[in-house]
Amino acid sequence: MVARKIFLATGIVDLVPAIPGLREAIAGGSVRLCPVCDGYEVIDHRIAVIGEEAKALREAMFLKQYTQHVTMLARYLPDFSVSTRRVAMEENIAICDAFERFVPADSGYDALLEDGEVRHFDVIYPATGCQVRSELALAMGVKCCDDGYVVVDKHQRTSVEGVYAIGDLVKALNQIAVAFGQAAIAATDAHNDFALGYE
Repeated sequence: MVARKIFLATGIVDLVPAIPGLREAIAGGSVRLCPVCDGYEVIDHRIAVIGEEAKALREAMFLKQYTQHVTMLARYLPDFSVSTRRVAMEENIAICDAFERFVPADSGYDALLEDGEVRHFDVIYPATGCQVRSELALAMGVKCCDDGYVVVDKHQRTSVEGVYAIGDLVKALNQIAVAFGQAAIAATDAHNDFALGYE
């Protein structure tokens, strides 16, 4: 079978730290992956953000719009630089050093620290990034950026004739609404090509 147009929508895979009961926690809302999508649902909740310092700080600052109870967790003191700690202090974001592991609680998770202290959080936001599923695109010779996202033009066309990319595979705001819009743009462009007799 030969296709005249191909639409790639292979998406991303979120990278998450080892959290017990992760699948159930995501389903129940005690672990969340996108503050842009659901930050409004955690108003005044106690939030833990864990991840690489730049991503963790950016996510923690975003979540401060919804709650004053935001804590960044570090496994070791050097995980967060002096400048990151300064910004966190200015933004009234707490930092817990020597974090060891999460333990499921009746509501949310308890974070166990190295000294035996226990901190309770209603919600955990991993700020650990994602893996772009661009292997198929690369195998087809499609151009990708350094982060692995497929490069497209304003019509969602890739560098390979007749191949489009939409959704999280393309570097943009990872939102279903954005993917729908990209799909509409790509489909309209493909339809116009067919209507004009292009192969």
